Amino acid sequence: MSESPPAGPAHGAGHPIAFDANVLLGPLPRRPPGAPEDATALEAVLDAYGIERALVSHTYAKWHHPGRGNARLTDEVRAHPRLAPCWVVLPAATGEVPPETEQVAALLAAGARAARLCPTAHALSLEPWEVAPLLAALAERRVPLLLDMDNAHWSEPRPWRFIEWACREHPTLPLVLLREAQATLRTLYPLLDRCPNLVVETSYFQVHDGLATVARRWGAGRLVFGTGLPLWDAGLPVTGLTYAGLSPADRAAVGGGTLLALLEGCRP
Repeated sequence: MSESPPAGPAHGAGHPIAFDANVLLGPLPRRPPGAPEDATALEAVLDAYGIERALVSHTYAKWHHPGRGNARLTDEVRAHPRLAPCWVVLPAATGEVPPETEQVAALLAAGARAARLCPTAHALSLEPWEVAPLLAALAERRVPLLLDMDNAHWSEPRPWRFIEWACREHPTLPLVLLREAQATLRTLYPLLDRCPNLVVETSYFQVHDGLATVARRWGAGRLVFGTGLPLWDAGLPVTGLTYAGLSPADRAAVGGGTLLALLEGCRP
């Protein structure tokens, strides 16, 4: 990503986006040129792209240790109210993290209102007997769960059986698919019919008229704007939302209203 996003219709204060659902904070082994290195720098990038707030997980929680990384996140965003914490969660069978109900209680007590599950980074099978206690604990408190499969290319597989099972088994659990691509529509669309608690994050949803189609068929409440910062450039998703052809009300929902409603739906 460039250090200074180009000026234009997709950037700047004239086109504010209320809430970015997909942002990481913290050290990276390979940091893209110009990527923000701390909370203050991240806020400067959000300003450059006209993004008001961000839901943030910590890179240390994802790639090193969830408990320590979540603690770092809580500390690093404390003085940055624009950055809403999203904890990385993990099944507790190996003893690396507290029992699932304790994880969710600690998440909420720390002020977080969303969780991130990283099956690729944490080598999870996503079999029901592996993740059922975690999903049940999140669903009981209505904590939105972001499914982060580390997708870098549209051809990579999705755990569709798990997604359908999780949504059906836990109808009070909002399940957000991060970096959903344009190549999955024949599977995704019937799944949106079947699972009213399934939500698509927009950073990689490069479908012609895709946002407008989803908003028209299932409602703007099934879409949340995201960028994937700092691993991915924010220009494409910002431009995609700007020119999606959505009504003002739907654009406001996708640009932040849906995510805010999901976060406010938690049961602290």
